[in-house]
Amino acid sequence: MALHAEQFFTQQLALTDGTVIGDIYYATPRPDSPLRLRIGFSRTIRLGEYDGLRLQILHVDQGGVLDSVLLTFADHDTFRSRDAAIDRQPGDDGYAKVRDWHQRDEPPWQGAATTKLRRAIEQYTLLWFPQPPAAARPDKAASQRTLSGHPTAPEPNGFWLVDSDFRARLRSATHVLLDIVADCLDDDFRLVQALDGARYHAAELLGIPNEFGVLAEAEAAAEIVGLGTGSPFAPAVTRSLVLLDQRPLADQERAVRAALRRRAPAESALRTPVPAPVPTSPASTRTR
Repeated sequence: MALHAEQFFTQQLALTDGTVIGDIYYATPRPDSPLRLRIGFSRTIRLGEYDGLRLQILHVDQGGVLDSVLLTFADHDTFRSRDAAIDRQPGDDGYAKVRDWHQRDEPPWQGAATTKLRRAIEQYTLLWFPQPPAAARPDKAASQRTLSGHPTAPEPNGFWLVDSDFRARLRSATHVLLDIVADCLDDDFRLVQALDGARYHAAELLGIPNEFGVLAEAEAAAEIVGLGTGSPFAPAVTRSLVLLDQRPLADQERAVRAALRRRAPAESALRTPVPAPVPTSPASTRTR
């Protein structure tokens, strides 16, 4: 069974500036530097079992490895939700590990949460490849429009929870996110992958500041698993989402479409102006 390494690096971790050869990712973060970044899966003592990613810095002129660091899946909570859903605890066999043992089409790392892992990779990369300061660009936010129909990422007026207009935009953003997820689900891009990362593009895609994107992700997840009336941060939402992510793709798509249908009446009510009441015609007067 393949590790589906290219899919893991380019889609799950969103590392798109390099090249995947076999199961190894290579990148040149600074074109003017002789250093190269190499990322591969870290093997355990068992054949076909991996417990993290090993990052290495190579020097193309001198040869050899200048530096190496191991980012374990356990330290970065990569499979915490997956393991919690099946009651697999630290110290149990297979905890926070990927096993390339079975002849199945699904990637062995399915269910991975890679936000912390990607952040650690970015920090390590910046350490060895510091970027020059970016040139200031004019702010085009006022002239841009987003899929939700609002100007790009206007901030709430005061505390967001008491800003009724901003709360309406959050509800609209959740509906847009559900629509996006429904369209992008396929065999190589499953439910958790489709939801994860929307917060990084919230301003562009959802019309809300990026820091509020996690709320849209949480609301969308709760709605998909049928728990939209409760807290989106309840443990039941996490368990249900992880279990749904392991079901066939058709089941995932049905759940997302059902969530869209449930959201549709509320969204229509938000967008449809309530007609003003028709004034009652005054009673006709008679002259005596």
